[in-house]
Amino acid sequence: MGFDVLTGQEAVKSRLKTITANKGSCSLLFSGPEGIGKHLFARQTAKVFLCQDPGPDGACGTCSSCKYIDAGTHPDLVEVEPTEGRKNIRIADLRTIVGDAEVKPQISDRKVIIINADKISSDCQNLLLKTLEEPADHLVYILLCSDTSRLLQTILSRVTELPFNAYTEEQMITILKNGGASEESEERLKFLSTFSSRIPGKALALLNDPEFIEERDHIFDLVMRLPRLGYTDILIDEYQYFDKNNDKIDELLLLLIWTLGDIASAYAVPDPQDLKNSDKRDEIIDFVSENRALTHINISNAENAVMEFIKASKVNVSFETNCCNMLLQIHKELSYEKNS
Repeated sequence: MGFDVLTGQEAVKSRLKTITANKGSCSLLFSGPEGIGKHLFARQTAKVFLCQDPGPDGACGTCSSCKYIDAGTHPDLVEVEPTEGRKNIRIADLRTIVGDAEVKPQISDRKVIIINADKISSDCQNLLLKTLEEPADHLVYILLCSDTSRLLQTILSRVTELPFNAYTEEQMITILKNGGASEESEERLKFLSTFSSRIPGKALALLNDPEFIEERDHIFDLVMRLPRLGYTDILIDEYQYFDKNNDKIDELLLLLIWTLGDIASAYAVPDPQDLKNSDKRDEIIDFVSENRALTHINISNAENAVMEFIKASKVNVSFETNCCNMLLQIHKELSYEKNS
């Protein structure tokens, strides 16, 4: 039980075991990109602080306090997020929470306040600073932040920062399987792990997003089919697809670059082992086999077409013109006619 139920972040867990063993007030800062697991670790840390019978590895998981936390009803645990319809935490709400925190805990020896520090304004930070300077003995503050540069230096000087790092591929696969992907192939899980930069929250969101799976398959299939497509297919159907999904263009372009990169890898090595789209390895090898006249220059030019699209997008070039030029250039480089 305790921290061992959490996958990865061994350095963070080791420090937390030492920190939670001490009595008295405490102010922590969990830092790392959104989706890295800060909220999950914060709740488990709160569970240890409030547990009635904690062990060397963390909370017991069976006492009434642990059960209250599991049920989301512990009176001595407060999680501070913006109220519905607001982007940031209101200073009035934070003032009330800070004031109530001074009151002695109801059923545990401590009170734990978890605050989404990404959602607090400068006024809120100044208010928070006052309580961090002289916290009551029973108070534990856990701040969660993806960008610590937004926090006041005076706040940073009063908290113990625990930075979260990317997970290993093996850890990511474990997290994804525990998150409902037990029936997915390991190759697909590796793809999601890599595409999400090994950030569990992002990978799980992609796993449960049918639109993303469709987008990924469409872009991959587009590259596989592109040499055989006619200009009408490219300038109407495929352009319309990119236009319709303009709000996800960065995602689509990354998928496009990855697929072209995998073609380059398969062209260079007969049995490539480091493909991004490893679950589509056979299709990539077949594509290269059918296009033996393809050269590294062709593939490089196709990748450069995507990069030119990105550059042109930053200087307000017409999206339609830019997108069509990119697709036509990739078609030209991968075309059967050109390389036969």
